[in-house]
Amino acid sequence: MKQSALITFFAAMLFTVAPKAHALGDKADAYFGYSRVGASLYGPYTPGMNGWQAAIHFKPMPFLGFEGDFSRYGANVGAGSQHATLVMVGPRVTAHALRFSLFAHGLGGLSHVSSTAVFGTAISSNSVSYALGAGGDIPIFLGLKLRVTGDYLGSTNAPSSQYSPSHFRIGAGAAYHF
Repeated sequence: MKQSALITFFAAMLFTVAPKAHALGDKADAYFGYSRVGASLYGPYTPGMNGWQAAIHFKPMPFLGFEGDFSRYGANVGAGSQHATLVMVGPRVTAHALRFSLFAHGLGGLSHVSSTAVFGTAISSNSVSYALGAGGDIPIFLGLKLRVTGDYLGSTNAPSSQYSPSHFRIGAGAAYHF
């Protein structure tokens, strides 16, 4: 009996206090989701890579904030595998309308790429990486939103244009605004 009363109390608090706090404006958000990068971005003749992306955004001003982004990708390439890890930070501009959020960001940082052949030969490299992109958040429930993103990626170690690299990153996942 006491347990159901506590659950009812906390549910009532959640449904009455959370919308009022949310109406005051989001100060930060955290995101985690699926992400994919284009083919031949980090090595010639490599397929696109699947992975995940995590980001945190702090907004000290109504429209301007700072974002930190961490992502990891992997793919099997012929008789081996390739992995890429990106760590980037930068400014983000956000606009809100009808509980939807649209944003644009410019991120810069580092990428680490490693390739391993079946015979145990490993090659790795570090480079400067950047992303220019945008995204949107669609409200689901209270502070939880569905996020869709798209970025143009670049790296100082990207192959030359003869390999026709696809410099993109797309993603979708859950964002929590608090």
